[in-house]
Amino acid sequence: MKKIIISLVCCAALAACKDDNLPSIIPSARGTVTDDKGNTYNWVRIGNQDWTTSNAKNGTNVAELTYYDGFGYVDAFSETQQKDFAENYYPFYGNLLSFEEAKASAPEGWRLPSDEDWQILERTLGMDHTADKGWRGTDGVGFKMQEAGYGTELGLQIGGSCAWKPVYGWMELELDYVKEYGYYWTSTIDPSYTDAETAYFRKLCFGQGGVERQCGKTDRLLSVRWVRDAR
Repeated sequence: MKKIIISLVCCAALAACKDDNLPSIIPSARGTVTDDKGNTYNWVRIGNQDWTTSNAKNGTNVAELTYYDGFGYVDAFSETQQKDFAENYYPFYGNLLSFEEAKASAPEGWRLPSDEDWQILERTLGMDHTADKGWRGTDGVGFKMQEAGYGTELGLQIGGSCAWKPVYGWMELELDYVKEYGYYWTSTIDPSYTDAETAYFRKLCFGQGGVERQCGKTDRLLSVRWVRDAR
């Protein structure tokens, strides 16, 4: 079983300073919402959207996932890894959800953000060329999404991702890129890929002012935020 990888990377090559030309965005409303497991989250109003300010904790807990090792189904994480996830990851970064669970995770009246929902948020925060793939908004929009001190209170977290990886012909779950990158599902499928189902996601880097718009296979486990149209 592979160990949970927790590493620190500053992404210095992509780092950017705060750009004073970006609009100053302060939430115009705040509130709370509760999921199907009784977890309560804060939300803030940014422009014409309400966004939750911490990662979803519902869905199947990553520490409870299993895989087939050729003889039967066994825990994806060892007892030590399960304990580490429960004590050092879940309380701070929330859960990591499959694409299907991410789409079904939102409380009533909320939704998993579409690619366009994310683009609306990015434009509100001052990003140009939001429909481009790759890293955009390197003038500081990523910082406004991540950090305290920029007024948005969004607090997007750098919690890594989980992926099923082949080991000796079988599949094992590996948690990696924690404190390096944060990955967030969108609900939008990219139909241009025909070999496998792929969906758009957002990626943020620790110490970097940009936000990556990219597509990836839906067999990964990523973080989730919810959005709704402002009421």
